[in-house]
Amino acid sequence: MSVNRPEDLVKLGVSEWKRGARGILISGGYTREGKLPFQPFLWAMRELKRIGFIISVHTGPLNKKEAQDLGKTGVDIADFELMDENSVRIAKGLNLRREDYLEGMENLLGEGIEVVPHIIIGLPGSDDSLEGYTSIIRDLKIRRTVILGFIPTPGTKFSNEAAPAPEILRRAAEELEKVSRVSLGCMRAPWLKREYDEMLLGIVDRIANPHNSLNLERVQACCSIPEELIDKFI
Repeated sequence: MSVNRPEDLVKLGVSEWKRGARGILISGGYTREGKLPFQPFLWAMRELKRIGFIISVHTGPLNKKEAQDLGKTGVDIADFELMDENSVRIAKGLNLRREDYLEGMENLLGEGIEVVPHIIIGLPGSDDSLEGYTSIIRDLKIRRTVILGFIPTPGTKFSNEAAPAPEILRRAAEELEKVSRVSLGCMRAPWLKREYDEMLLGIVDRIANPHNSLNLERVQACCSIPEELIDKFI
C-alpha cells in the first residue's frame, strides 16, 4: 500500500487496525543516497504507536540524528539491509561502505531499536563470503538475521543472472546460525521456493510465506518480529 502524506499513513493505519492488523512495515522509495526519507512521517509513526501498532522500518543507512528522531517515535524494529561496498555499488549504484551500514546499525541500537540485518545471498557483485557480516552480527549482539535470495528480474540489467542455488542459501544459513537466530525472508525466487524451504527447514526457525508443502505453524507477522512481540499476532 502506498501513501504520499503522513496523514494518509495515519488514515491507513486506523483503517487496517479496525480490520485486525497489529503491525505495519514502512519502506521506500529511497533517495539517491540510499536513505528512506521518513522525516515528514515521524509524527504519523508516533500516532501509529499511540494506536498500538508494532512498527518495522526499512531505514537504509542513517546518521545519529536520524536514528534519534526515529527512536523518539517508539519504532520497534529496523529491518536493515546489510551489504558490502562492491555489491552495493554494482547492484544499487551507491557509494556506500560497509562502515556506513555498521554506523547505521550502531546508531539504531543506541536508540533501543531492535535491528534485524537482512543479507541478500547471490547478489551480483557479492562473493557471498559472510565472514565480515558474522563478525558484525556477533559484535553487536544481534538477536536475529534474515537471509534473502537474489531474484533475477526481467527488464533489468541483471535479468540474465542466476538465482542462488538452494545449497548456497543453506550454507549461508548455517554460518549465520552460529551467531544469531535466522529467518528465511520473503525475497527468494518463487520457482525455487520449495527447494529453498525444504533445504533450510531445521536450520532457520522462521520461513516467510512458506511453501504450501510444509506443515508449519503460521503467524501473520513479519519474520523479523522479536519473540516477545509474537503473541500480539496470534
